[in-house]
Amino acid sequence: MVALLAYRFSYVVLLASGRIAARLAADFRVLAHNGERLGPLTVVLQLPVVLCWLVVRPISLAAFFACRALAPRLRLSEPFA
Repeated sequence: MVALLAYRFSYVVLLASGRIAARLAADFRVLAHNGERLGPLTVVLQLPVVLCWLVVRPISLAAFFACRALAPRLRLSEPFA
């Protein structure tokens, strides 16, 4: 029961943090694409995005590895078994 709750919690964290990390990466690419118009301001605008991504990405990876570690205990590693 505890493993199932831990798995569900880590799965929700994985989905939320993965979505945030993907959005931050997209924002970073948009800022880089608009670099011609913004000039050196691009680097200043990209720094906070990178710093936020550096916080969110490890959370996403930790949640992924938690899900991966808990799945065999719950027999979730086999799709339709």
